[in-house]
Amino acid sequence: MRDRMTKWDPETLAALAYRHGGEVLEHGKPLRSAREGAAHFGIAMTQTAPTLIVEADGDIFACILSGGRDGVDWAKLARLLGRGHARLADRRRVREITGCDAGAVPLLGLDLPCAMDRLLLAHDFVYGGAGDPLRTLKISPRVLAELNRVSIWYE
Repeated sequence: MRDRMTKWDPETLAALAYRHGGEVLEHGKPLRSAREGAAHFGIAMTQTAPTLIVEADGDIFACILSGGRDGVDWAKLARLLGRGHARLADRRRVREITGCDAGAVPLLGLDLPCAMDRLLLAHDFVYGGAGDPLRTLKISPRVLAELNRVSIWYE
């Protein structure tokens, strides 16, 4: 099995996570924000790791940022990506690119260039999207960075 997917597949994601020490956690209600996720799992906001799909000068990136940040500095992110402008992809594009709805984009396995927040490395585990709002991926941030081949760090 490959360590990257072109689009989200629940079985492949779960197997990949498990093989690398992570797990997919199921819950009975959708977790629609980092705040809801932190409250549900009893973790710090800085452990939540939403995956944003970003368009930057026509290129697409996955950006895994800490929910503990007060928003995204889009100008800073554009500079880090080596682009003039960066913005959040709209919901239709997110679905087209990933096969998932915005807000549930998986942390792992998308075949996209990936930027990641260094704040996440302070934790043993981070929690984020697993492809649908009733599942959350729990995984080591170091493993996450390795599997996503992170080469750009948001600081």
